[in-house]
Amino acid sequence: MIALTSTHDEILAEMERVRVLYKLKYTMRYESARDMRVHSESVAEHLFAMQIISQYFLPLEDAGGKLDRVRINELILFHEIGEIETGDILNSKKTDQHRAIEREAAERVAESLPESMRALALERFHEFEQAASPEAVFVQAVDKIEPLFELWDEQLALPLFKKHGIMRNVALDNKREATTTFPYMRRFLEAWDSRAMALDTFPVEPIQDRIAR
Repeated sequence: MIALTSTHDEILAEMERVRVLYKLKYTMRYESARDMRVHSESVAEHLFAMQIISQYFLPLEDAGGKLDRVRINELILFHEIGEIETGDILNSKKTDQHRAIEREAAERVAESLPESMRALALERFHEFEQAASPEAVFVQAVDKIEPLFELWDEQLALPLFKKHGIMRNVALDNKREATTTFPYMRRFLEAWDSRAMALDTFPVEPIQDRIAR
């Protein structure tokens, strides 16, 4: 069991164990194939990965079992429904206008669902967006931390960060904010950051960022 006093090496080894389940994301069905030379990930695969990460961190961050596990699963499932119409937009590039468009899209998507799912889907979408419950705050943190596990391999991470011009501060600042009240997730973030810096995962940073370190 990982503790808050665990070393970065111990945490990184634990991340590798968690990532064993990620192999299901790339196990194709119906004898189809995927071009593994180019990194890709669907929103659905991200939601699956969030389920893995939430299952891992729940016993650590919520040892008393106060959070509603069913509600967490529902939040993960429905929090991205607007992207069915809008597609995924990098958080660093997402504006208030993008968010407004996504909210409108979520309304339309929810309305198109079976009647038994409509109200719940839209309720959980808004709950996540507004961080309106302890469970939503937890899922927001999971949403921010999950890419650390997805982008473990520097051969995947560096081209992605370079392609989109994502510097270290842009990649990590929102993750630090989201994990303020989740010490275990923060320790994993710190360990991942240390490894990423050692592997030169990020593009060359602006001078002011290098000085800040």
